[in-house]
Amino acid sequence: MTSVDADPDAFLALLDCGLISSAQHEAVIAHPENAALPPLPGPAHALAWMCVKGLITRSDLKATVEDLEKAAPDRDRFSIAEDIAWEAEEMLELGDRGITHEAVTALYNVGLIDIETRDMALEETPLVGTAPAAPADTLAWLVIDGLLEQEQFKRMLAEVEAEAVFATAAERARIVAEARVVIAADEHTRSLAHAKARRKRRNGAWTIGLAALALVAWIGWGMFTPADAPACDADSTRATLRGLMLRVSIQVRRETLDVREKSQIGLYTVSGIRQVGYRKDERMRGCMATMTRGAATTSIAFTIGPDSPDEADKMMVRGAKEAIVQARFGNLDANGRPLYTAEPLGRAALEKALREGVENLPRSLSRQAAESLIERMAERARQGRHTGLAATDPDRKRKIADFELTGACRAHEDGTSHICPLVIEYNDRLLSLTGGTSLVLRSEFTFVPENGSWRMGNDFATRFDRALMDSRRGEVALPQ
Repeated sequence: MTSVDADPDAFLALLDCGLISSAQHEAVIAHPENAALPPLPGPAHALAWMCVKGLITRSDLKATVEDLEKAAPDRDRFSIAEDIAWEAEEMLELGDRGITHEAVTALYNVGLIDIETRDMALEETPLVGTAPAAPADTLAWLVIDGLLEQEQFKRMLAEVEAEAVFATAAERARIVAEARVVIAADEHTRSLAHAKARRKRRNGAWTIGLAALALVAWIGWGMFTPADAPACDADSTRATLRGLMLRVSIQVRRETLDVREKSQIGLYTVSGIRQVGYRKDERMRGCMATMTRGAATTSIAFTIGPDSPDEADKMMVRGAKEAIVQARFGNLDANGRPLYTAEPLGRAALEKALREGVENLPRSLSRQAAESLIERMAERARQGRHTGLAATDPDRKRKIADFELTGACRAHEDGTSHICPLVIEYNDRLLSLTGGTSLVLRSEFTFVPENGSWRMGNDFATRFDRALMDSRRGEVALPQ
């Protein structure tokens, strides 16, 4: 299959360094696909293959590495095992995108890469993945990761555009065109990240203000005790919002280090207050407004309703995502009841399945390490900064801060599952490093009946990650 130097027994190497047990090694030998396996470049490829085939789980692998580190009588043995595990995890992430040996070989077979590039790519990619082979994504990965030079790719573009139309040429052109889109998107994302960093420096006070607003909004902006939820533009609501804007302005000045910039920070104001809708059953009102600082403006959303079921006579203003407010209060019938109730699941069952699905999303070793680092950084920030504000609502600190249906659930073609369109407010730990708060994700998700309950469909991880990546790319625009 390849000229890559193969490990004579990559699986035995995993056993020797303690990454798999004797029973797991025997399971590999007994696996029906084992005899047909091509030569493996190394033990990391073997470990990734075992994960894809279900002979070892990623959580088991993580636990094994941790156990090896705790024991660690032989630091060299542990170091080798750790390196293999990390390489395998990187390959698994590639395999989740269809970047596999099959895809690399497809590029070679249609003449888009030479044998040297093919062999280098086979060293870095898994045999198989959880997604179908994706030659276009693989070609884009080769360029983005530097295994294929940009100049080579440009020459490739020129060649396929000049080729006569025949079957192989059409396939080459399709792969190159799709890869070009992925590469352009990657370059665009990088440039936006640089632009966002520059904007953040220029509009530091505005960014801090939005973050402070989100923090205050989560704990509630003010309390009063009317018989019913006050109107969005009622005097009591306006007074509460004015008090909030003052607190936000103070918060911004406190967190702005540059003396000159601090002197230019004016008072945040709110205008254009309007109602989106009123949920009569919950005595909850959804509202929108415009927040202004100097020449910069942005839309904000909030709700007005009971503080809690136990204190229904006390009303509280809470900040919310604009998309959530629009979906929840913009889709009501004449009696103020929601048009979309997640039938036949029911909202409670949908929420349970969704939260469990997010908690059970597969996480690579690298992603777990990154999240652990982010959490430690966030904890240090919380300990080192006192805002004088009460603690945030624990519910809002969960991965899914809030969600809402944007349409009716519909039957899946399998006759038992249902597909529901959702807008989700997601507390993204990666975004928190850049001073952001939460992301809005939009997608349709499949819910599958199981043992009298519901769970997320098998494509949930793929759909959720795609929605998350789309939202992260869009989280770049700040008021100028």
